[in-house]
Amino acid sequence: MPNPYNYFFDETTQSYHFKTKNDIDYRVAFIIDHTFSAVSGIEMNNIYQIIIEKVDDRLEKFDSQVSATVQLIVLSFFGNAQNAMIYICDDTDHKGKKRFDAFERWYRTSTFNNDIKKVNNVIVCNTDNQDWTLYTSLLYHQKNINKKTIIEVYHTLQEILNEK
Repeated sequence: MPNPYNYFFDETTQSYHFKTKNDIDYRVAFIIDHTFSAVSGIEMNNIYQIIIEKVDDRLEKFDSQVSATVQLIVLSFFGNAQNAMIYICDDTDHKGKKRFDAFERWYRTSTFNNDIKKVNNVIVCNTDNQDWTLYTSLLYHQKNINKKTIIEVYHTLQEILNEK
């Protein structure tokens, strides 16, 4: 695995930051996600949505150090085995499936996929007679004591989002 970039945690933005060799800024944040509690009616703590974004819109060639850095940040997040993380691939630019596939490849080649498990759920929603797709993944530590409930709720999201 390539060496990760140096990163730091910004207390103000509550996010991790790093800069690539091509001077591209990245930000990684874990935002508390209340969706699971809201849809299940059960208080479910330690569920976060991960946001990975380039701070600017400049194009960058593939850089394996970005992946190595994000892996290190995610591994540190799972230092608490009770944490769970949902990743939603933004599809507003019609690249959601491409991001979803890249995330799948990234997970398969990660160094932590024995302890951190991943479940996918492609959710098709219908609002105002228009379909839209959410490409999502759930990551959880195999020692998470709530993993069964978290997975069950995760698999009901499409049904709940499509209720009228």
